[in-house]
Amino acid sequence: MKSDGLLSVIEILKKGRQFAIVAHVMPDGDTIGSCLALMGVLKENGKYVDLYCQDNPPDNLKFLQGIHEFRKNMNVDAEYDAVICLDCSDEARLGECAGILGNAAHTINIDHHISNSKYADINIVDPGASSTAELIYSLIKKFSNTISLPVCEALYTGIVTDTGGFEFSNTTPAAHRIAAELVEYGVDVDRITRLIYKNIPLEKVRLLGIVLNSLEIYMDGKVAFLTVTRSMYQQAGFTTDNNDSSTEGMINFAIDINGVECAAMFKQIENNITKVGFRTKTEIDASALAARFGGGGHARAAGCTIEDDISSSKNLVLEELKNMYDGKV
Repeated sequence: MKSDGLLSVIEILKKGRQFAIVAHVMPDGDTIGSCLALMGVLKENGKYVDLYCQDNPPDNLKFLQGIHEFRKNMNVDAEYDAVICLDCSDEARLGECAGILGNAAHTINIDHHISNSKYADINIVDPGASSTAELIYSLIKKFSNTISLPVCEALYTGIVTDTGGFEFSNTTPAAHRIAAELVEYGVDVDRITRLIYKNIPLEKVRLLGIVLNSLEIYMDGKVAFLTVTRSMYQQAGFTTDNNDSSTEGMINFAIDINGVECAAMFKQIENNITKVGFRTKTEIDASALAARFGGGGHARAAGCTIEDDISSSKNLVLEELKNMYDGKV
């Protein structure tokens, strides 16, 4: 039976010995930081933990302790006391690691996305939280009497990246309070900021120039589109593509344009698969827009995947935006 409750999760963590923690596909700082923080605390308390993620963590997070423990291949013989999914709004976000849910006595879903489908046995979903890391901090404080510096760094990374450096509308008073406490525990803000945001590969800078040249403006300046194709990666000098960290933050150049209310970045995954990221200001709910294409997220930042080419995907999104502005459902 599905249930909600932090106390139920803490009881399972205290009684159990073997756990699996799963991050979402194309992982970001929140899912990675949350997973590493929870893993760290569990291991410090004598537990066994397997970390799973379908895709490789972003390069700019490689400084976090334990990040190399993420694995793609499931341990099919393992029998876990619980599988814990962090920052994953639905089973599809687990990707190829979703099968691990069947290897557990309990499944736990901890997330802050309003679109969460509550797919686990126990669901802790708080759309009012700035990040999943904020929720994991609350869990850790109730589970353990101590918190190590590597765990603090992972939590701070989750919060700072999901709030856009405390600039996004999901930045809560709790996020600031927790960040302050983490700094008191020893987190070096200057070091973390440099490692996350000021450690940009030359190829990414070249890619940024190419992507900005793709800028398109629609609907009397209210809508801005950016495009990222696989050939652009090659042109910029990348040897691989489709890594979210290589385009992270680029959409902000579009949404920050004066008068733009909605920005979308269309990223070619395959010829007929396009990943779309949305950022909005006040007039459009990004989560509602993404939901029309089977995606989700937050009111000001969301995303989806469209099974079509970039050109067709742009037309579909533009049509939906026109319908939203016209008040059509």
